[in-house]
Amino acid sequence: MRVISFRNTILLKRGIWLSAATMMAYAIAPSALNGELWRQPLIGLVPLVVLVAFWAYLLRRTMFFQIADEVVDCGDHLQVRKGRTDVLIAFPDLSAAHVSSFLRMHWITLTLRQPTKAGNRVAFLPQASLWGNLPAIEQLAAQLAARAGQAGGQDPGP
Repeated sequence: MRVISFRNTILLKRGIWLSAATMMAYAIAPSALNGELWRQPLIGLVPLVVLVAFWAYLLRRTMFFQIADEVVDCGDHLQVRKGRTDVLIAFPDLSAAHVSSFLRMHWITLTLRQPTKAGNRVAFLPQASLWGNLPAIEQLAAQLAARAGQAGGQDPGP
């Protein structure tokens, strides 16, 4: 058994949420402290709306909400923890594994043949040692896809 995902994903998620909340509070604080927010709410709310739109776009584009907290390779299956949900995924249940990227951030997305409690896709950040090495991340995804193909008796494809 080996952990193939980033070990501090939970801390990263909390840090992202805290950063978003801090930036929004920082954007609205000056106009709230000097009383302008109550007299001219548009002055304080415009930066807030811009930041909310930015964070919504960024979090949606990076699939932040779908990232699993931990993925453990147990040999014949994967053990996935996402929040309080633990799911065992047998390799024959995997239909594809591919790498997605956005702003030099890479993650692996596993597509499942049948939906589980964690959904029909499982995305996870690879170990931190691989973050700057896209070919190694692609190799890990290819290995997972090949093992799924061998376990299911199907060709893993390109």
